Amino acid sequence: MKKAYSGMRHLALAGFVILSTVASGAAQTILRMDNASCIGGLDNLAKVAKVDITPATTPRKVVGKCDAQSVQVVAQQAGITLDIKRIKWNRNGLSPLADGKLPEQLRLELRGVTVLEAPAGDPAWAYLADYSRSGRTFDAGLAFVFDPETGVLDLTDASIRFRNGNTAKLSGRLHGVVQGFPQNPEMGVFPLIIDDLTLAVSNGDARKNPLTELGITVLKKNIPNGDIAKFRALATLYIANELSRVLDRNGLAAVQRLVSDLPNPKGDLLLRLMAGKGYPVLRLGLLRADEKLSQMLDGVSVEFAYGPDLFATVN
Repeated sequence: MKKAYSGMRHLALAGFVILSTVASGAAQTILRMDNASCIGGLDNLAKVAKVDITPATTPRKVVGKCDAQSVQVVAQQAGITLDIKRIKWNRNGLSPLADGKLPEQLRLELRGVTVLEAPAGDPAWAYLADYSRSGRTFDAGLAFVFDPETGVLDLTDASIRFRNGNTAKLSGRLHGVVQGFPQNPEMGVFPLIIDDLTLAVSNGDARKNPLTELGITVLKKNIPNGDIAKFRALATLYIANELSRVLDRNGLAAVQRLVSDLPNPKGDLLLRLMAGKGYPVLRLGLLRADEKLSQMLDGVSVEFAYGPDLFATVN
């Protein structure tokens, strides 16, 4: 669970990373007063995320949004250093963090992200750092709406986008979300319930897909000796014995095509979990245990699709 939370925290750092921009000349004093919520939001984020944020210039309000450019974010304890060219977020969107509360609405846009330093032993971050060394950057986004009275959080976007059109997006609805989650995320995970969760990966450029490379890098790190061929053989048996109880015929065929294409998947991917009565997030931890997948996903409807140009028909 601790490892899972660490991974979530790293992802949160990547998603909540922020900001700065320009205030100039004789109007600087007035601008700083008008930009107070943007400047304060940056300070709030640094405290909650426990990172050092060094902006090149002062964050400012532009057309009702906070806008910042050229920011370096250093998470010393995690061993992560990021450089971000530009970030926008809704004004006051980060203000609730000052009181350790989850914002009721947040929309972040991160453009030109470069990973300068990655934590040792983490294949995902290591890949992104290697990707960045050639001067390549990626974009990311985070957007949600939260109702503190009902504890419902609608995640509309948690995404990473590469320059060649390859994207990965997570969206869905959760309930049992506590308003004080930012202040105590370890305890805040316990009541989280998934109602609907969708992962969509678009293979915009099949010739060189960073998302595929990243996924294979992580996969090899987690299978004995990085043996993809042996993994394919074992996965085929698992599909026949276990996934057949969870997926319909089309979903099974899609998984089998994906496994046979490893280590070079050629299509888009869609995975959706729908739970009418809710699905506790903590049960996802059983994926690493010996629990039967069909038992672990009891009460959950699973949809899986894989193939070329998938989202031309799905969306």
